[in-house]
Amino acid sequence: MLKKNFSNDILKSVYNNIPYINIFFDNDIEIMLTDREKVLYYQGSKEIDAKIQEGSPAGKFVKEAMKLGKVDVKIIPEDFIGVAFKSYMIPIKDGQTVIGSLAIGKSLSKKNAVTNITNTLLGKLSNVQTVITDISSQVQELDNMNNEILCETNTAKDMTSGTDNIVSFIKGISSQTNLLGLNASIEAARAGDQGKGFNIVAQEIRKLSRSSNESIEKIEHVIKSISSSVEKVNDKVANVESISSKQSAALQKISSSIEQLNSTAKLLEKFADDL
Repeated sequence: MLKKNFSNDILKSVYNNIPYINIFFDNDIEIMLTDREKVLYYQGSKEIDAKIQEGSPAGKFVKEAMKLGKVDVKIIPEDFIGVAFKSYMIPIKDGQTVIGSLAIGKSLSKKNAVTNITNTLLGKLSNVQTVITDISSQVQELDNMNNEILCETNTAKDMTSGTDNIVSFIKGISSQTNLLGLNASIEAARAGDQGKGFNIVAQEIRKLSRSSNESIEKIEHVIKSISSSVEKVNDKVANVESISSKQSAALQKISSSIEQLNSTAKLLEKFADDL
């Protein structure tokens, strides 16, 4: 920095400390030093450069800060000089008298970029959370349906088990009918010609017994097929239920991770606000 002559030692001291102020802000700030009336020093930054000439009149914001007598912080919108920035107007006092001001401008481009990224991240996380909630609901609905199917197949299994007793009972009747037909044939043979009519009845009874046996065998085959199918359905339902449980557990882990990301994004948002 060039040496300058100042009529006031305090203003001179502030000027001499500007290089250190630059260091505090990574050499990326706009700085302006004024007395009560004019600009004594101006330095633009990479992004903020109002191209103010030394010796030009102190601006409106500067005079307001000096009149106020205390630090005035403002957010200057982008349409002012093409970039949004945070302005710090600091009155410089000699005792209780305001003798000038130090203005510092810090670009908000990084802060706004972080804020935009954070808002985008929060929006996407919200969308993902909504999708996961929907999927979780569908998995739960599928689990409920599986339970209903399992209940129905168990009922069908119980019913097919109950038919075993009925088939056994019919088998017993068929066996007794066959025995009755056999006895009738024997008695008809003993009766000779007089038992011919009785023999015809005996033959029909035995035919009925054989027919019943054939029907029972078919019924048994059908019941066994139904029972086998029910078992297979039970196995499939149990497999689907296992998969649903694993999916539900995985979704819970994902949801927990998203909540952590959401918390991190909100911390990032707060950090951006403090920049």
